[in-house]
Amino acid sequence: MFKQRIIYRLLLIFIIFALIFIIPFSLTIRKEISTIITDAGSLSSPLLKEREIQDKLTERIVDNMLVFSLYLFVFAFLLSMFLSRSLLKPIRELYKGAKALKEGNLGIRLDVSTEDELGEVTKSFNEMAEALEKQTKDLKKKESYIGAMMDPLWVVADNDTITDINPAFTKLFGYSRNEVLGASIYDFLDEENARIMKYQLEERERGISSIYEISIITKDGSSMPVLITGAPIIKEGSTTEKIGILKDFRREHELRTAIKESRDYLEIIMDSIEDELLVVDRDFRIIMANKAVRATRGDKVIGDYCYAISHDLTSPCWREGEECPAKRVFETGRIFKTVHHHKGAGGKRFFHEVVACPLKDSKGNVIHVIELMRDVTERKQYEENIAQKNKELTAVNSIAGILSRSLKAEEIFGNVLDKMLEMINMDGGIIFLLDEANRELICSYHKGVSEEFIRASGRMKLGEDIPGKVAATGQLITTADIGADQRIERSILKHSGMKGCCAIPIKGKERLVGVFCLFSFKTHIFTLEEERLMNSIGEMTGMAIENIRLYEKMRQLYEYQHQRRAEDHKNLLSLSSRLAAALEIKAVMNSTLDLIRGSFRADLVWLLETDNENLTLKADSGVNIREGETIYQKGTSSIEWYAIEKKEPLVVPSVSSESRFYLSDYVRSNYRSAVCLPVYVGEKALGALTLYYIINKELRDDDIHFLQIVASILAVALERSELYEKTLLERERSDTILQSISDGIMTVDTRCKIISINKAAADMIGISPEKAAGSQCCELFNYTEENMDFRWTIGACLESALEKKSVNVDAQLTTITGKNLSVMISSSPIINSKGEVAGVVHVLRNITREKEIDRMKTEFVRTVSHQFRTPLSAIIGMTEMLIDEDLQDEKKKEYLQTVLSEGIRLSNMVSDLLNIARIESGKEVFREEEIDFASMLEDTKRLFSNALEKKNAKLTTAINGNVSGFRGDKEKIFQLLKIFADNSIIFSDKGCNISITLSRKDDNIELKVSDNGWGIPEEDMPHLTERFYRGKYGQKVKGTGLGLAFCKEIVVRYGGSITFDSKVGKGTTVTVTFPLRRKS
Repeated sequence: MFKQRIIYRLLLIFIIFALIFIIPFSLTIRKEISTIITDAGSLSSPLLKEREIQDKLTERIVDNMLVFSLYLFVFAFLLSMFLSRSLLKPIRELYKGAKALKEGNLGIRLDVSTEDELGEVTKSFNEMAEALEKQTKDLKKKESYIGAMMDPLWVVADNDTITDINPAFTKLFGYSRNEVLGASIYDFLDEENARIMKYQLEERERGISSIYEISIITKDGSSMPVLITGAPIIKEGSTTEKIGILKDFRREHELRTAIKESRDYLEIIMDSIEDELLVVDRDFRIIMANKAVRATRGDKVIGDYCYAISHDLTSPCWREGEECPAKRVFETGRIFKTVHHHKGAGGKRFFHEVVACPLKDSKGNVIHVIELMRDVTERKQYEENIAQKNKELTAVNSIAGILSRSLKAEEIFGNVLDKMLEMINMDGGIIFLLDEANRELICSYHKGVSEEFIRASGRMKLGEDIPGKVAATGQLITTADIGADQRIERSILKHSGMKGCCAIPIKGKERLVGVFCLFSFKTHIFTLEEERLMNSIGEMTGMAIENIRLYEKMRQLYEYQHQRRAEDHKNLLSLSSRLAAALEIKAVMNSTLDLIRGSFRADLVWLLETDNENLTLKADSGVNIREGETIYQKGTSSIEWYAIEKKEPLVVPSVSSESRFYLSDYVRSNYRSAVCLPVYVGEKALGALTLYYIINKELRDDDIHFLQIVASILAVALERSELYEKTLLERERSDTILQSISDGIMTVDTRCKIISINKAAADMIGISPEKAAGSQCCELFNYTEENMDFRWTIGACLESALEKKSVNVDAQLTTITGKNLSVMISSSPIINSKGEVAGVVHVLRNITREKEIDRMKTEFVRTVSHQFRTPLSAIIGMTEMLIDEDLQDEKKKEYLQTVLSEGIRLSNMVSDLLNIARIESGKEVFREEEIDFASMLEDTKRLFSNALEKKNAKLTTAINGNVSGFRGDKEKIFQLLKIFADNSIIFSDKGCNISITLSRKDDNIELKVSDNGWGIPEEDMPHLTERFYRGKYGQKVKGTGLGLAFCKEIVVRYGGSITFDSKVGKGTTVTVTFPLRRKS
C-alpha cells in the first residue's frame, strides 16, 4: 500500500523523524528531569538559591537541545537524500515534458517510473500531451478548412472589434488582414447597415443565431451586398465572441432586383388586361389579382378564396354542383375552359367565361393556377339571338333550297307549302296567284281543304276576304281565331271550321305576285318571329315565281340568241386561231379586220397604232390608206385618243353632232356613228380599234363586250408579234456577238450537258455546234489521251461553278488536228431569277501566243544579258589592265582598240533593239524616196569586199526587168540588204558563192539572196525571225540574233513577205517580196 501512495511514504518518513526526535528528546528530558529532581533536593540546601538552580537547569536543557537539533538535522538530511532519489526522477521527467511543450513539441511522451502520485501525474501529462496534440491537429485542420472556404468569415469580440478573418474575406473585399484585425466592425458599414449590424450583435449576445443581409464597404469604396449567417461562440454558458459567415450576394441581389422588376412588369401586364385575372394556390386562395379584380371586388382580395370572389360563395363551387376550373387544372395539369352562369340582384343573368391555366415548377408539378375571367353576357345573349336567327335562317335556307332546286311552279308550291305548315304547325294552306289583267286571286295550289271549298273560294277579287285584302294592301294579316276576331266581319273562311289563320303577301321585286293562306283548326297565336319568317318566305317565293316567269322569257330569248352566238363564237374562234397562229401580224391583220367588219356589218374598220406621239394606221378594212400614215397627231382630241385616255369603250351615236371630237375630213364626210375600243396590254396602250357606220348605229352591250374581247385578242397578238420580232432581233444580235468572239464559249446545264458552243469553241474542238449540243461536256475532248488532264481540269471548274464559285484555270489542250494550245478556262455559274444555278458558262481563251510571248520575253532577257555581259566583261577587263601603268604602249593601244570594238558592238546591239522597238510601236519614221537598186547593189559589194576577200568568197549581183520607180526608205532597205549579205558570208565556208538578184514580178519587187553555205537546220526554220534567236550555229559565230527580226519588221512595214529556202550543207535562199510603191 505504501508503494502506491506518496502520502504513505511521507507519513513513514514523518514517523521515522518523530521517533528519531522523540526518543532522544525523551531521554534528554528524562535525564534533565532527573537532574532537576536531584537539584531540587539541593534546593533545600541553603547554599544555593532558587534563581541559580533555574538558570543552570535552563542552560543544560539548551545545551542538550542544540546538540539534539544538530543531530536531528544531520540525520534528516541523510534520510532525505536517500528518499529523494525516487521522488526526483518523475519530477525531472515532468520538467522535461514541460520544456518540450513550451518548445511546441506536442509529440513528447514521458517515462512512468513510479506508481505513486508522481507516476499518475506523469501518465496524466502524457495523456494531456496526446490530447493536446490531437486537438492541435484538429485545430489546424479546422484552420485549413476556414482558409479554404470560398465564403468570407469574421469573428467579432465583445467590444465589436474584429479578431479574426479568413483569406476569402481579404480576397472578396480587398482589405489586408492587418487592416481588418482590431478594427471596429462598424468601420466597414454605412449608417443604415451599422444599425442592422448592431441589432444583430445584440441578438448574438442573447445567444440567438440568424441570417440577415447587409452591404459592406469594400477597399475601393463600393458597397457590396452580402448574406451573413451569424452565430454566437459560447464558452461556459456565456457568449465570448460572435462568428459570421458572409456570402457574396451580388448575383442574388441582381437576380432579386430582376425578379422584382419582372414581378413589377408582370403586375403591369396583369393590370393592363381588361379582363379579371387571378392567381390561385392549392388552397384555392388568391395570391395575385390584377387591377380589374381589385376595381370590382375591392383591394382586400389577396388571401381570400377564389370562389368567394368569383361566385360570391361561402363554399367551393364544386360543392354547389358547378365545375371548378382551378380544381380541374390541379387534377389534370392541363388548360381548362368553361362558362359560369350567375344571377344577379333582380334575377338578371350573367355569364363569365373562365380560362384556367397551370403554373408548373421545374419538376412539372402544378403549383398555382391562373384564372382569366371575362364577362361574356352580351356575347351569350348575342349567341342566343344568333341561334334563333340560325333557326330562322335554317328554315329560310331550306325554303331557298326548295326554290332553287326547281323552276316548276307546281313542284315549288307543294314543297314550300309543306315546309311552312311543318314549321308553324298549321293544318293546311292555299296559294293564290294574282291575275293582274282581271284583278283577282286564283288558287294555284292547296292542301288540307276540300275540292268543294276550292271551287267556292278558288277565285277572289282584290279587296275581298282576308286573302283579297292582303293582295290589295301588301300587308300580312294574322288572327288567332277567325270567328272571334272583330276585324273580320265577313269571310268564307269563318264557316269552314278554321280558327288560327295567316295570310302572307307573295311579293316579287317590284310588285305583288300572290298570297299564301295558312290555317289551323285550333286557336294559334302568331309570334313576331313567325310573322317575320313568313314575310321572308313570301318574298322569297315571290322572287322564285318571278324567276320562273323570267326563265320562260329567257328560254325563248336564248333560242333566238343561240344561233347568233354560235356564229359569233365561230367567228371569234376563227379570229383567235388566225391571230394565235400568226407571228407575222401583218399577214393576217387585214383579213382579221375584214372578218370583224363583216360580223358587225360595219362600213369601215381600222386599227390605229400609237407610238406615244401619233396615231398611225396599222391595218384597215373598207378604206384605201397607206399603212403607217399618221391619222391623228398627239394632242388631237380625236375619238381614238379619248378612248385610249379613258381606257374604256366609246360609242358615238352621231359623229356630226359631236363637237368635242376632232375628226378627219374623210370620216366626218362619210360616216355618221362610230364605236372605238382602246387596245391595251396591261397598262400599256397599243392603239385603238374603231368601227364606223354610214347610218346611225347603236350596238348592244353584248356586242360591245364581244368587241372588247376582240380588242384584247388583237392587243395580245400585237404585243406577241412585237416581242417575237424583238426576240428574233436580239437572238440574231446575241448569236452574231457570240459567234464573232474569238474566245471559245460553252454553256452547260446542271447535268453537265452542252447547251451550246460558239464557232471559236467548235473550231478549237473540231466539232459542229449542232453535234456538240446535248453531249457531255468532258466527253467532247475525249478524242485523244493527251486531253486527260484537260478533262479533269474542266470537270473541276464545272463543279466549282455549280457551287456558285467562279474560277480561272490554265490548262493544255490538244486540238483534233493535233495542235497543242495553252488555254485559260474561265468558268462562271448561270444564275436564274430565283437565285439558283441553272447552268455554267465556260470561256476557253487561247493564251498560246501570250505564253509564247512570255517565253520570248524570258529568252529575250536571258539573251540580252548574255550578249551584254560578253562585251562588258571584255571592256571591264581591259580597263582594269589599262589602269595598271606597267603596260607598254603597244599593249595599251591593243586593249583600247578592243574596248572600242566591244563598245561599238554594244552600241550596235542597242541601236538594233531601239530600231525594232520604234518600228513595232509605229514611231519609226520611214522616208519615202525613189530607190536606185543598181547603186545600192554596188555599195553592198564595195562594203563587203574585205570580208569576201578574207573568205575567198565571190559575190554576184543581177537586176532582171524594170525595177525602177520603187519608193521607200533607202537606208532601211540598204540595211536589210546588208544583213542578208553579212549572214551569207558569216554562215559559209571559204570559197563560197553569194548572189543577189532583183526582179520585177507583176506589181512586186522581188529580192533574192542565195549562197552555198552551211544551210539552216530544219528545227531552226520556224524561229529565224525571232529576236536573239541564233540557232544551231550560234556558238560558232558572233552575233546578236536581231538582224532577221529587224528585216522582218521592215518587210511587214512595207506590206511585203519574207521566205527562207534552205538545206543543210547545200546553202540558203532568202526571198523578199515588196509591193511596188510609186509616187502618187
